[in-house]
Amino acid sequence: MHLLLVDGSGYIFRAFHALPPLNRKSDGLPVGCVQGFCNMLWKLMEDLKGEDEPTHMAVIFDAKGKTFRDDFYAEYKAHRPPAPPELVPQFPLTRAATRAYNIESIEMEGWEADDIIATYACQARAAGGKVTIVSSDKDLMQLVEPDGSIRLLDTIPRPGQPPLRWIGVEEVLNKFGVTPDKVIDVQALCGDSVDNVPGVPGIGVKTAAELINTYGNLETLLERAGEIKQNARREKLIANAELARISKRLVTLEQKVPVELELSALARQPVEPGKLFPFLKAMEFVTISKRLGGLLNADPEAWEADPALAAAPASPVGFNNEARAEARAARQEAEGRAGSPVVLHAAAMHEATKAIPWTPENYEIIRDAAHLQRWIDMAYREGLVATDAESTGLDNQTADLVGISFATQPGNGAYLPLGHTQGEGDIFGGGKAEGQMDTRQALDMLRPLFADRSILKIFHNAKYDLGLLARYDVAVNSYDDTLLLSYSLDGPQFNTMSELADHWLGVPGQSIKDLIGTGKGQKTFAQVDIPAAARYAAEDSDMTLRLWRILKPRLAAEGMTTLYETIERPLAPVLARMEGRGISVDRQILARLSGDFSQRAAALEAEAYELAGSNFNLGSPKQLGEILFDRMGLEGGTKTKTGAWSTGADVLEDLAAKGVPLARTIVDWRQLTKLMGTYTNALPEYMNARTGRVHTTYSQHSVLTGRLSSNDPNLQNIPVRTEDGRKIRTAFVAAPGKILISADYSQIELRVLAHIADIQALKDAFEEGLDIHAMTASEMFGVPVEGMPSDVRRRAKAINFGIIYGISAFGLANQLGIERSVAGDYIKTYFERFPGIKDYMDEQRRRVKIDGYVMTLFGRKINFPNANSSHAAERSFVERASINAPIQGTAADIIRRAMIRMEPELQKAGIEADMLLQVHDELIFEVPQGTENDAMPVIKRVMEGAAEPAVRLNVPIQVDAHAAHNWDEAH
Repeated sequence: MHLLLVDGSGYIFRAFHALPPLNRKSDGLPVGCVQGFCNMLWKLMEDLKGEDEPTHMAVIFDAKGKTFRDDFYAEYKAHRPPAPPELVPQFPLTRAATRAYNIESIEMEGWEADDIIATYACQARAAGGKVTIVSSDKDLMQLVEPDGSIRLLDTIPRPGQPPLRWIGVEEVLNKFGVTPDKVIDVQALCGDSVDNVPGVPGIGVKTAAELINTYGNLETLLERAGEIKQNARREKLIANAELARISKRLVTLEQKVPVELELSALARQPVEPGKLFPFLKAMEFVTISKRLGGLLNADPEAWEADPALAAAPASPVGFNNEARAEARAARQEAEGRAGSPVVLHAAAMHEATKAIPWTPENYEIIRDAAHLQRWIDMAYREGLVATDAESTGLDNQTADLVGISFATQPGNGAYLPLGHTQGEGDIFGGGKAEGQMDTRQALDMLRPLFADRSILKIFHNAKYDLGLLARYDVAVNSYDDTLLLSYSLDGPQFNTMSELADHWLGVPGQSIKDLIGTGKGQKTFAQVDIPAAARYAAEDSDMTLRLWRILKPRLAAEGMTTLYETIERPLAPVLARMEGRGISVDRQILARLSGDFSQRAAALEAEAYELAGSNFNLGSPKQLGEILFDRMGLEGGTKTKTGAWSTGADVLEDLAAKGVPLARTIVDWRQLTKLMGTYTNALPEYMNARTGRVHTTYSQHSVLTGRLSSNDPNLQNIPVRTEDGRKIRTAFVAAPGKILISADYSQIELRVLAHIADIQALKDAFEEGLDIHAMTASEMFGVPVEGMPSDVRRRAKAINFGIIYGISAFGLANQLGIERSVAGDYIKTYFERFPGIKDYMDEQRRRVKIDGYVMTLFGRKINFPNANSSHAAERSFVERASINAPIQGTAADIIRRAMIRMEPELQKAGIEADMLLQVHDELIFEVPQGTENDAMPVIKRVMEGAAEPAVRLNVPIQVDAHAAHNWDEAH
């Protein structure tokens, strides 16, 4: 007997993430994963021939719901990322695909697929057979037997590896540092962040293997932990002994699952065309049908499509029947017009949704557990729920939860008040208002719903809700975000619910200001009376659901599914976790810097008075302009629309470059006072009383090119090239026992430019690891790289980066302090040396005028509606932006992809590391001191490989990583 057991869940996720999205043409049903699954299953059966051909076979899947592990550790797998909504309806179809191939499809409630695999594997081995488990899951490596009776087979293609990679004892030893029989002991110590297996904090795979090889097993190690010489290691083991024992129970696979099918029932059966082709026809897999028809010597057209599968809903999770009927009717009316079924479906959903009347009188207030349970049941019936958490403020790290609203159908909404302090008619507030559920009881009821991967939760600005709910120990799996849907489709055109609803639904909704007021008299949402709060909150969820019905179908119709599903949606929880972690800031360092900056600012102020010949308000542009251009009579001044002299940074920098001392003094004074006002004086006010750390807020939807922005406080604008900016970075420190790692992309935008514009000289320089600015200077000015003067390299650097931003001769002249004609000659020479860049720029200018947008390498569309504006200044701006946007946008997409992959890869490597900050091309991590040398290679590998496999750049990506106790030293 040779039993082949396929990890079906692993196959599903591999098929989904490895292949581009695919929708069934007739109704838009997502089927890309199913197609990949079918191909992978057939290829596996074709690959395993001869002595490797199985006599028995089954595909094992994870069943929905809790398992026995949840009974003794409630946090097990509580923080796993949600299944993408496009994948959810494909789960049952993969089971149907397995049966169509005449292979047993097995899943059991209460048991994980790995337990079922372990049970069958041990039964087959006991019967004298051999077992092949098709999976790369490290948890299954504990089953590998030294005699080869149980082996794993990894079929994932890897560079430099054979297509079929057998995993035996040697491979397990390389992975874990121990033999298979000791794998569970190592896993018990190092834990698993993906499955939320706690392990012993601070112990990674290498240390765990060393300990287990020394002491033999976990129990012996824990009994003799007091003998360990390393203080930290000894104390961790003693303090977390019970966690280690719980972890071992979690990772140990059950080998006696009460499986229903006997081994004999898994005997391999030939493929039956009567089962296979009706399924393939229902899925509309024409190519697969033709190929398999030839291999099986059968006519695919001889069978009708399976009617049950052919009628599967078009929505990723299924609309209600009424909405589906409306959508079908709208599509039927659209028949005969131009457009694909997917485009027609999107248009139909828009029209059907707009036609649904607003009925706020149907909104309900949930007052008790029975009423809440009815809404939970409705969410399960519909397969989705739009939801929104109301709170006392805009900072989800300090705000308190006030209530949660729900909508399961347009016009049908409800509000669950939890923390209102003012009841009906109670104008003074005080304690908790009557008619509200206990918060703990309500959240206990809602946790399973929010965690359930089969129920789609629809948010607007999910990141805020995810961060707020996480503080209340509510994990969210399987969600969509209308704000990110809009951003993926239309860029930062709409930033608020009101703007989106007004544009797409024609109803802006109630303003929050109407409820809480403005200015000094503003109150919190907790002080709003419950009926008024319910109307506002339920309307928000109702709007969110309606917007989702309009925006989600547009993804497939406009080719934006991949951008949303692989970059935008999965980034939100990553950012939420980063915001929740915050970073430590040293108050004493800030206080010293404030004192130093204040003294220097006062000295500059006195210097300015002396240079001006009188005292004046340095912060007044009007007074400064009068002194510079009226009293001192300096040339080059321009007036604003109000008639005042312009004294902006560019004006002052220009005057300073011309040798005007007062201008230089004001520039220096402004920089110092800005650093004081923005950072040294302000940062202590941002320290969270609960955590003692500073928590910035990221916006992933506000920048046209896909860059992130940081607010309250803005940590992305700390000057990195000035001594004072670097001093401020020294105040950002690692927590006790930890160390910071800074990982920074090296010249990422120039590398992207070299790839996009196909500049061979730049590509060669990056490939050879040359100093790119020195190489450019050598090419342009004929100066040898060896012994090159620093000012020559500086000029080349300014040109390199200036070209990316479409810099003009005037701009370059100002930046380098040279004549405009000389700057023009520099740019001309640059284009002569690198003609491909000029070709790229000309092509971008041409394309943006035709299309009205440009795109990044990852499919992000960057819209420029004013590309053909009648105003020359607007056209000029668009031309410059269209050159830079694909470069900056591609770089932004690369670091976003790195951030999404980072946590799973660190966890897979058994490394404890928290990603804290993203600052342009840099990521900041906090790791236990002593583990930085293990963490940095993984961080570099993930960042350097983030573009693949979607885009294979023809230049190497380089990341520089350093570790230190403060941010400046790590940079």
